Amino acid sequence: MKFLAMSRRVAGLTDAQVAAQAAAEALQAFRLMRDGVFEQLWFSPDWRGAVLVMHAGAREEAQAALDSLPMVRGRTIEFDLWQLDPFDHYQWLFATEHRAAL
Repeated sequence: MKFLAMSRRVAGLTDAQVAAQAAAEALQAFRLMRDGVFEQLWFSPDWRGAVLVMHAGAREEAQAALDSLPMVRGRTIEFDLWQLDPFDHYQWLFATEHRAAL
């Protein structure tokens, strides 16, 4: 199963508090990427946080992977987690009555 996870910093923390956990966080994120749990890791200049595309057998496994991150354990960041399902509306889009639009 695919999941989308978006992190956010816990309110009230300083940059120095976050930076103190950065090396340990990066190492665990690397391990999760190496193991195929984190498939993609993105940052945006418009928003402070990470966006992860994850692969796990169930939501609980995805949450456990996030919970293994030092910044989550240290209550520095939190994640919103969404299950992603394949887009399967092609049968409607390409049905006979809609072919003229193609």
